[in-house]
Amino acid sequence: MSDLLGETIGGYRLTGRLGQGAMAQVYRGLAPDGRPVAVKLLHPHLTGDEGFLARFRREAEAAARLDHPHIVKVLDHGSEGELHYLVMELVDGPSLQATLHDRPRPLEPAEAVSLVATLAGALDYAHRQGVIHRDVKPSNILLRDRRLADPVLSDFGVARMVDATVATQAGALLGTPTYMAPEQGEGQPGDERSDVYALGVILYELLTGQPPFQADSPYALILRHIHTPPPLPRSLRPDLPPALEMVVLQALQKDPAARYPTAASFAQALTASLAPSSRPGRTGLTVALAAVALLVLAVVAAWRLGWWPGGAALNGALAARATPAVLALQGGPTIADTWLDPDVPDRPAFDDGKLHLQGPSTPDRVIFRVALPEWPANTELLTATLSLYTVPWQAEENRSATVAVHRILRDWDVTTATYETPWSMPGFEPDVDYESTPLITVTLTTLLTKEGWLDLDITPAVREWLAGQPNFGLALRLTDDSFGMAHLWVYAGEYEDPNLRPKLTLVYQRR
Repeated sequence: MSDLLGETIGGYRLTGRLGQGAMAQVYRGLAPDGRPVAVKLLHPHLTGDEGFLARFRREAEAAARLDHPHIVKVLDHGSEGELHYLVMELVDGPSLQATLHDRPRPLEPAEAVSLVATLAGALDYAHRQGVIHRDVKPSNILLRDRRLADPVLSDFGVARMVDATVATQAGALLGTPTYMAPEQGEGQPGDERSDVYALGVILYELLTGQPPFQADSPYALILRHIHTPPPLPRSLRPDLPPALEMVVLQALQKDPAARYPTAASFAQALTASLAPSSRPGRTGLTVALAAVALLVLAVVAAWRLGWWPGGAALNGALAARATPAVLALQGGPTIADTWLDPDVPDRPAFDDGKLHLQGPSTPDRVIFRVALPEWPANTELLTATLSLYTVPWQAEENRSATVAVHRILRDWDVTTATYETPWSMPGFEPDVDYESTPLITVTLTTLLTKEGWLDLDITPAVREWLAGQPNFGLALRLTDDSFGMAHLWVYAGEYEDPNLRPKLTLVYQRR
């Protein structure tokens, strides 16, 4: 497309160049009444398909129906000859992307919350009109008069539609999908909750100075959105309020059903996270600074509790209680583990990817320690589940097996622990090194011959730790009445596939 500066298109005189992207050239213009406007002229190679032009017109008309102070107003659209244009209000201010690039440090929590809550309110308005953005990112957010307090969303629907068309034609994904929701990365169109996810990514970046995921290629980045838990924001910025961290990470939940159901509920949770009553007190427990961990508040309460995702209980007597939330941690360093091997009793196994659980003829011990996060005030723990991925070794020999979980009673170092050290005697002394009465026992059935997740209910132990009792972790063994040659592999925190590393799932709700 040649330079059209000075030309008049559809009655709009082009007076200056504002930029150019994959979709269009953008000009500053003057409307027939002298009002300054922004005019987007679509690249000609996008407009040869009548089907595309029909979609473009539908998207432009939908966006033109939006009338909100924090949404760029679409004023007109049309064509002149082979040129197709979109006319919008001219916002006098830089993009959020440019502003972040120029800032030496992240925003203060109150600034970030105010900005994102304002954008969430604008998105909620659009969603209620049936319009999904699908491409929320800092370059599509303008700051009127350079003020963080006055953000304006642009490019509703149209940019995402055009990008998708170009990607299909070119056989490649345009740009870096830093803000793309997992379901969009899997090829789904996305919905309101996809916009909430993108806002969560922006909020994460505003608070920590970096997005939750970075990669060398767009496809690697998409895979991280789909499969990888984000680093906890407080591991990058420890002074963040824990309640705010939880709100950020509920918005970043992989499953759309576990995010905030609406942008309005996201905005409300953000505002409440900085209220004095929502600030958690310290419990004296170790704060989990996990590089690979997921902390999410989820609308979906565990199905085992009998709660519907919307938060209403099957039991009518509980219907008025708050919606449970899920705090999920996976892998190290949040979950530390090792294997005590009686065959090689002096070998630390803390960096093994898989651990043995045998017995009772070869009495292995698999031990875990969980670094619990700072706990929100006025909350009640409902369940705590430690999930281990197990694979039977010589399944035909696994005639019977029962896993016992015991509390450990003395301190230990995951990097040096062996079968003999630091314990009172090789393999633990009952009621000195570990509680002889199991916390829980699980008789294996399908897992004797088939790989899968072993879920261990460790709620009583976690409640004690949250109440201030020493957290020395847990030991697993096969009970004495198990078949002597029973043998399982337990995938550890160092296992190569992060999706199969140990998981701790805490379900709780506000009192």
